[in-house]
Amino acid sequence: MLNKTVLKSNAFKRIAILSAFASIFLVGCSSDQNYKREVDGNEDYLNSPALKSLVIPEGVSVPIEAGDYYVDKNNIEGIVGKQLDIRPPTLPIPTISEAFVIYNHGMVTFNAPVSYGVWNNIPSSLNKQNILLSSSDSKTIKTDNAVIIRQDEQQPVRASFVINRQIIGETETITIVLNSLTRGGEDLMSQPIEVQRYVVGLFNQIMDDVAPESLRTVPIKEKTEEDKKDSKESDPNKDLKEDLKDSIRKDR
Repeated sequence: MLNKTVLKSNAFKRIAILSAFASIFLVGCSSDQNYKREVDGNEDYLNSPALKSLVIPEGVSVPIEAGDYYVDKNNIEGIVGKQLDIRPPTLPIPTISEAFVIYNHGMVTFNAPVSYGVWNNIPSSLNKQNILLSSSDSKTIKTDNAVIIRQDEQQPVRASFVINRQIIGETETITIVLNSLTRGGEDLMSQPIEVQRYVVGLFNQIMDDVAPESLRTVPIKEKTEEDKKDSKESDPNKDLKEDLKDSIRKDR
């Protein structure tokens, strides 16, 4: 009985220590989102010495110069290193069958059957995101300036949107554009990547809210023998945990 007690105590200590380390790791990852926008690695290359002119000794012949590998010595303008935003452009993702969507020049254009009621659900979707309406009718929705916070941004933006609707037969075509976009007083409307990020981001949020329930339920996949083997190998303490469970059952 003493051995079982010692075994349980040691096992629980190991599990507690592993859990503590895992919690610290997860908290650290969740609080720092810069990895999503910064290039990985150091910036030593930015301090590389300048290229020197090639010194050719007298009497040595050299090939004719070619510009294939010419290195431009002009000063680099713009942001470099970790200041460079490496996030890819946000893409629109429709969650409704028989629908299509395109993004072009700051506008999301979406077409879907009227029966899905996308237009009627837009006000509630905006409300969930704390985006208030300034005006609304059966053809146009205009929003007030709203504060939009993203985890991968250090500062929130203020944005307002215009959403239009046109019914064509049994389908409705909905367009979404930005009316204004600023961050800390800076106008971002002339920055295509920023415009795309927030226009498409709003569209994807609306699509998430109107998605059919079948898309929200992840089908349960039965584990194969290989999956069970991989699961066992991924948890080196699994056998120890199982022994503990068996021991506790026997004590009861």
